Amino acid sequence: MACYFSVARITWAGRCRGGLLPSASSSLPLFSSFQRTHRHAGHRLRLPLNLRYKSTNNVDSTIKSKGYKFMTKSRTGIGSFASLCSHAASICTVFAYCNTDMFELRCLAMSSGVLAMSFQYFRPQPLWIPIRWGCLILCINGCMITQLLFERHRANHMPPELKKIYDEGSFDERGFSKVQFMKFFKHARRTVFVGKEIISQEGREMNKLYYILDGNATVTCKTDGRKLATIPTHCFIGELSFLLHVQDHKRNEQKQIPLKKASADVVAENKTIHVLEWDFDELRKIMSADRDLSNAFAIYSSHDMRNKLLNANAEGRRT
Repeated sequence: MACYFSVARITWAGRCRGGLLPSASSSLPLFSSFQRTHRHAGHRLRLPLNLRYKSTNNVDSTIKSKGYKFMTKSRTGIGSFASLCSHAASICTVFAYCNTDMFELRCLAMSSGVLAMSFQYFRPQPLWIPIRWGCLILCINGCMITQLLFERHRANHMPPELKKIYDEGSFDERGFSKVQFMKFFKHARRTVFVGKEIISQEGREMNKLYYILDGNATVTCKTDGRKLATIPTHCFIGELSFLLHVQDHKRNEQKQIPLKKASADVVAENKTIHVLEWDFDELRKIMSADRDLSNAFAIYSSHDMRNKLLNANAEGRRT
């Protein structure tokens, strides 16, 4: 019964605009979360517990003397600035959604987050929950932007040997950015084949991808040893088998996929040739985690195979 009367006294007192609220000696502490609604300078405020016992005039003086001035900021200046921040944040978000470059997209998203937090802080009543979450998101975005900057710096200052491969292999013209090129070639291992050594043999499983750094390789027929084509410097060996291997794994992820067999013999020519090699399974896992890198390699391989077919056709006409 006492609880019921306390609620009734609180409700009645909250409706009295100019009168006194119940005294501190009442049983109101049971409802410590109760806050009085008060109008000050045209604003509707939710006042703390220690101001609910005061009259309207006393509350006005207490607001000014106790440091609650942030609750009575004018809407003219602060409100217009908050609105500008909100509009600017929305504009940055629109541009971020229209951008395809990951670095620029993250920079725009970070700018949008800062402006949105400014809008939430400079409102008449700050929204602290989205502000705190916004700080966490800004930290994550900052770390990712730092990682992208580091990758770009490393790609722009690649070693001279890789720079030569990138330029002479026409990787830029065939879909590879410098960052993707560094991601791809950092997993390569250098190896050497001497003259007439077999690189791949017809009918055997192909489990490695090769890229010729210097020298040539010859594609021969297994039955009569006839020369079919020449694979020059800066070309891949086994790229078609690798692409088919990746495609089979996408179709049957839960099964053990057998490796593709080589369709012809590839041997090193008379002199020693230097190549870079990748393991099929290792390279497949790398590309499955990076769709852009996988697409870049597929584009480059299509150019590479087209050039091989054109060279083979030209050699066939000469013979």
